[in-house]
Amino acid sequence: MHLSKLYFWVPLLVSMFTGAALAEPYVYPGVQLRELPNALQDAYKREKPNLGDIGRCVVAFDSNVAQEKMVFTCSIYVKMSAVAERKAMERCEGLRETRGIKGPCRVVNE
Repeated sequence: MHLSKLYFWVPLLVSMFTGAALAEPYVYPGVQLRELPNALQDAYKREKPNLGDIGRCVVAFDSNVAQEKMVFTCSIYVKMSAVAERKAMERCEGLRETRGIKGPCRVVNE
């Protein structure tokens, strides 16, 4: 291989590997606590003492009053908040599908 070709391939390969490492982590959609139906706000307030700094809660809902059209799930006792979000989102998606809820799963933010 000629030296001029090496100058082309080395920076290309380096940028491919470092670009993946510098990529932003996936951020799940969120919802403010004040925007939730009262029943979900109450559920969050009851669970909040157990969350610590890492735990996360996720909700999905179609109705502000029909609790069978609401999903509330949290992940606690994990080592990273990103893991808590991912696990709670996976659980929420399964429950949302089972209950036929059309609203998206979103992470609760205060």
